[in-house]
Amino acid sequence: MKTIVWDIDDVLNNSTKTWLENCWLPAHSGCTLKYEDITENPPHRLLGVTREEYLKSLDEFRLSPLAAAMIPEKHLINWFRKNGSRFRHIALTARPRKTVSPAIEWMLLYFGEWFQTFSFVPAERLGEAPGHPDHDKAGFLSWLGKVDYFIDDNHENVKASRHLGITAFLVSSPWNNSELTLRDIVENELKK
Repeated sequence: MKTIVWDIDDVLNNSTKTWLENCWLPAHSGCTLKYEDITENPPHRLLGVTREEYLKSLDEFRLSPLAAAMIPEKHLINWFRKNGSRFRHIALTARPRKTVSPAIEWMLLYFGEWFQTFSFVPAERLGEAPGHPDHDKAGFLSWLGKVDYFIDDNHENVKASRHLGITAFLVSSPWNNSELTLRDIVENELKK
């Protein structure tokens, strides 16, 4: 049985779009940035704020009822119902420790039938201890050593996992150059 490691935010959910449209824009009436305009991630420069201001807003969203209420796309749930039992599934996210529990709860609510493992690499935040022993997703994947597929929206994470010999897919988003949608990946690429 092959193992798929899934990123959560912006892969299994629409975190950045939900945060931007429901948290950032309503609180910043002068901001005209659209989701499609987020050509870099983190987008603090595009927002005209410091990285810390952006991360504070994002982390507040991650702890909010709005984040808990995000619903995965129907095609993804349908794919899991049809194909989920053919694979082992591991969730791997990079978040600050204080926002991990809501992510686990969200995963269990929508994907608990298929995911046996939830892992995280602590994301750097001012005043918080760095991750140990893994400082990034590649470090975790290298340690795990039993990964067939990795799905993420971050080019650097995908590139690093490919260097480990993992078949990795970059999910298209405004901040990367991939043309593969998540639907393309699950319906076409995972069948190969």
